[in-house]
Formats: sequence, C-alpha cells, structure tokens
Amino acid sequence: MATFSQSNVAKGSNAVIDFCCSPCLEHNIYQLAEVYCDNCLKLYCAKCITLHGQLFGKHIAYGRGDTSKWPVAKEVEDFLLKCDLHEDKRLEMFCDDHNQHCCDNCAFLNHRQCAKVTLLSESVKGPPPDLQLLARKIQNILEELNKLQNYWDTNMQSVQASYDKQLHEIRQTRQNMNSILDAIEKTTVKELDDKMTSLKASLKTDVDNCSKLYNELKLLGDAIHDIVDKGKVELSFIASKKCLEKIKHSETYLKGKSVWVTNLLTFQADSDVQQYFSQLSGLGRIVLSSKALLCWMNFLFPKLLKLAFICYKESSVKCDFFIVSVCFVMLMLNNYT
Repeated sequence: MATFSQSNVAKGSNAVIDFCCSPCLEHNIYQLAEVYCDNCLKLYCAKCITLHGQLFGKHIAYGRGDTSKWPVAKEVEDFLLKCDLHEDKRLEMFCDDHNQHCCDNCAFLNHRQCAKVTLLSESVKGPPPDLQLLARKIQNILEELNKLQNYWDTNMQSVQASYDKQLHEIRQTRQNMNSILDAIEKTTVKELDDKMTSLKASLKTDVDNCSKLYNELKLLGDAIHDIVDKGKVELSFIASKKCLEKIKHSETYLKGKSVWVTNLLTFQADSDVQQYFSQLSGLGRIVLSSKALLCWMNFLFPKLLKLAFICYKESSVKCDFFIVSVCFVMLMLNNYT
C-alpha cells in the first residue's frame, strides 16, 4: 500500500503531502519515494529501486513523471473516508434525504427515519464530480483566508504597538503628579489592561478560526490533488461532498468578515487633570478607535475601471465620457478608503 508522510496531515502543514519508500518505512525510515512498481504494489526510493531492478527486471515501474498511475495513498483514503462525527468509523453510506455521507453509527443514530440511505457503491452512479473545479475554488478561498489571517496578525501587532504607546503616555503624565496619583494611575492602567485583554482575546479567536478553516481546506485541497485521475469513484464522490460543504462554510465565513475592522487603543489625557486630579477616578479615557476597511472595494475598483474602459470604447463621445467614468471610479475609491 502506498504511503505518505503522515506528519503533514497531523500538523496541518502547508507542505505538499508526499509518498515514502515502502521498504524504508518498514524500518521506520522516512525516505522520499521515486518509483512505484505496478507488480509489487510498492513504492521505492532511489536506493531501493536499484536493488529491486536487479531482482525484478521485468516489473513495470512508474517514476515521478507518471504519478497519475501511482495509487491513492492509504492516509489520503483514510482521511477522506473518516467520519467527521465518529472518527473511528469509516463512511460507508449516503443519505439522499439529507444529502450527507454517513458511517453505520450515523445511519443508526441520525438517519433511521430517512427514506433512502444507500451504500456508497450504489450512490456514485452518474458523471464524476469536477474535482479540478473544487480544487480551484479551495485554492481561491485559501488565498483569501491567508490574506485575512495575515491581516489579523498585523492588526494584533498594531494593537500591541498602540497599547505600548498609550501606556508610555500614561507614565509620562504620571510623572507630573504627586503621590495622590498612585491610586488613580492604577485604576486607569487597569482599564487599559482590561480593554487590551478583551481585544486580544477577540483577535485571537479570529486568528484561530481563520487558521483552523485554512488548515481544513488545505488538507482537502491536497487530498483532491492526490486522487485526481486515479479512478477512485467513491473517494471522488466523498471528496466532492466534503469540499462543497467546507467551501460553503468558508464562503459564509468570508462573507461575514467582508468588513475588516482595525482596533487601536488610544489614551486621551484630560487637560485639567493636574488641577482636578484629587477629584478624578482616572488619568483620562481609554478609547478604542476602529477603522473599517471595506474589502469589497478591493474587488470593485478593477471592475469599475474595466466598465469605464468599455464605455470609452462604445461611447460616441469617447474622450469626455472616458474621463468622466475614470473620475467617477476614483471618487468612489476615495470615499471608501
């Protein structure tokens, strides 16, 4: 059975899942496979294939230039057949009522009343799913998720920088006051810390959710690349259903994050604090300033510019209309940035 490095799956690595040499793996050595023998049904590294060729010179072998003739890796097959609800069970049936694949536990617990629950072998009839299209959709969503995750990471750094800056201003203001400000300073810094803790927790949740969704889609995308053109009808059917479900979830998530909000902490010192500090409960106000970035403008601007160019080509008054169209596009961009 063909094998690949399982560490990439377990850790959600961005590295490409690859095959390991079968004989080397039996000795717990993870060596990259270079050839697949169709007679032995095993993979061999450059060293092992030399010995194999001496013993079995007439065996049919395929190198990395013919990976389409290599088998589906066992770990990929196990990954796709694993039930999402019962990880120790394999998917064996499909419920037409709920449009879901299920294991025997799912069928017994959740689909006993369904009218049509059939074996996967009976449900894969018809044209195969377009795995290449699904792979492209996953890649597009992965790119958007990566942009969003990078934005959250950058936002986290900006928040920390604003926190450090405002804390410094608090310390500077404190130096102009006497010992009565000890209690006031403690109250103000606590307010800042509380807001920072709350903000960091919120941002961490967004980063974690984005990273989790990215890794799940990456695994599905890698699995699809591995089974394309392998003739595994059931795996293709399962992969398409899992991908469509995950793509739908991802698109809903990205739609809900279409407005990117930049959160910054700001300390606004009270100009009368030195005169009235004994009557105040804090050094000033901790203000959370937010700037919304409309992500749709990133996609809308090129489309508006293209529309203006089309209008220019088709308009009888080409020059004036084109100039007005471009000015309109630039005005729209300026109003939303």
